[in-house]
Amino acid sequence: MKRHHVVVRVTHWVNAVALTIMVGSGLRIFNAYPAFARRGESFCCYPFEHRSIPASLTFGGWLAGARNWHFAMMWVLAVNGFVYLAFVYLHGEWRDLVPRRGVFRDAREMIRFYLTVRKDHPRQGKHNALQRLAYFSMPIVGVAAVVTGIAIWKPVQLAPLTGLLGGYVWARYWHFLAMALLVVLSVGHIFMVFSVDPYSIQAMVTGKYREDLSPEARNARPFVHLLPGEPPVSSTHSASVPEASPERDPVSRS
Repeated sequence: MKRHHVVVRVTHWVNAVALTIMVGSGLRIFNAYPAFARRGESFCCYPFEHRSIPASLTFGGWLAGARNWHFAMMWVLAVNGFVYLAFVYLHGEWRDLVPRRGVFRDAREMIRFYLTVRKDHPRQGKHNALQRLAYFSMPIVGVAAVVTGIAIWKPVQLAPLTGLLGGYVWARYWHFLAMALLVVLSVGHIFMVFSVDPYSIQAMVTGKYREDLSPEARNARPFVHLLPGEPPVSSTHSASVPEASPERDPVSRS
């Protein structure tokens, strides 16, 4: 079954490469002055002031090289993000990503399933509630990263924007937090792919996906029921617990 359009697949992998380089180069830039407080001052909200990020996690070689890579990837991410958002809107795939009514209840049921409190996988459709929240949040966090990045790139020319963010120090801090949140969401996404749905990797390469290997069909939770052919665990537990609506949109399947 066709699951991901070629535009979604290409923008996904471009984003993965560009985001990796941008985070690494950003950490290299941060290491040039690994603190948020101005010299002689203190900052309330960062406990690791003046402690450099390990060099193995950075990219760019030196400050100027990291800046060149960082700004280059900024444009790649911005253009790539625009293409992706325009496509999912025009193609109708936004319906699979926007949180629907009851998403927090459905997310709670997914957490209960992952914690083995609930025995059967909630009905989900293309994405479960936790995925919807994560995939919907990432573009918003990405926009926040771009806006805060521009504010610290041109703090004089864009003084009103920098001031709105609390000044240069706070704008730099918000930019760092946006980067950290993107990393957390990305690492969580990668972990869940390999531990719950490794078969989705093929779908992001070829576009095709076998529904009989979906986590719902396998009743899969992290590192449990990963192999194909394992029958889902039957349970009457779902009869007394609200389930997520399947809401399968034919437009997103095209």
